[in-house]
Amino acid sequence: MNRKILIATITVSLLLAGCGKTAPTNTTEQLREELPSVATPNSSITTHTSDAIDYNQYVRKTWIKEKDTNNSFENGVSFSISKIKNGKITGELTVVGPAPSYPNDVANLNGIINKDTAEFEFTDSRENKGSIKLVFKPNDKMEATINLTDKSEDTAAQPPVGTFQFAPYNLKDLKGFSPIENQSFMVDLKSWGNVKFVSGKLTGGNHIPVVFYLTNKDGDILYDFYATLPYRVDVKAVSFEDVSKDGLKDIIIIVDDDAGQGNASVATVYFQKADGSFANDPKLDQEINDSVNNTDVKTVTSYLARKL
Repeated sequence: MNRKILIATITVSLLLAGCGKTAPTNTTEQLREELPSVATPNSSITTHTSDAIDYNQYVRKTWIKEKDTNNSFENGVSFSISKIKNGKITGELTVVGPAPSYPNDVANLNGIINKDTAEFEFTDSRENKGSIKLVFKPNDKMEATINLTDKSEDTAAQPPVGTFQFAPYNLKDLKGFSPIENQSFMVDLKSWGNVKFVSGKLTGGNHIPVVFYLTNKDGDILYDFYATLPYRVDVKAVSFEDVSKDGLKDIIIIVDDDAGQGNASVATVYFQKADGSFANDPKLDQEINDSVNNTDVKTVTSYLARKL
């Protein structure tokens, strides 16, 4: 999972491919499921006076465009703020592609901030050029005015033009989300501090993927792991261990087939990086699973101890 703690990303008010199963084709559901992993914990925040805005409430969250009055999720746009310091602000903007195979549109944001207003100019990954004006509002709200001065010919994933209201991306926004309580835990991940690791399933469609997030106490999604696991599986185990021996807790996840037979385990490992993001190595996962060193956490950690 790269970023990837994506972004000003993330995609939208709605706000990969599992072993032998195809990815969702429903665009609205896909937008919900494909939110980029966004804000990293090494955010920097500066306040100046007693009446200065507390920017903590805006940093380390994924902000999604609120529903239109017709309940559509047009344009799948989201953003995140990673740093506010000395009158400067950085973050990322993301527009979700129309299909899993179509890359998201991403723009790095670097701008200036004055009290409750920030302004950016950007060029995104599809060569759209424009500006964004953000207004910081109370009660977990932000207003963004997006203008495009130069539009790409590729319009499939293009930032929308206009003024939109944004709110934090929250578990309650996930269509059909069903938490797996016995595999969800409060955990101290150092750079993230005390956060909740949440396991769950998206039951709103036909595929039933498993999903994993880091959230705050209010259920705001701080990080999306974008697990590329088979559909219709049960979460068998989650473990937080420093398997890479770098002082940072990594995450081991083991899933099992729906019927709970215990004979179809699949393991995946997420390595925490210095900036708080998590990296997954699909090749290493395949080696673990092909060698059947995936039946339980102890077996996985023993294999990794020999491998790393």
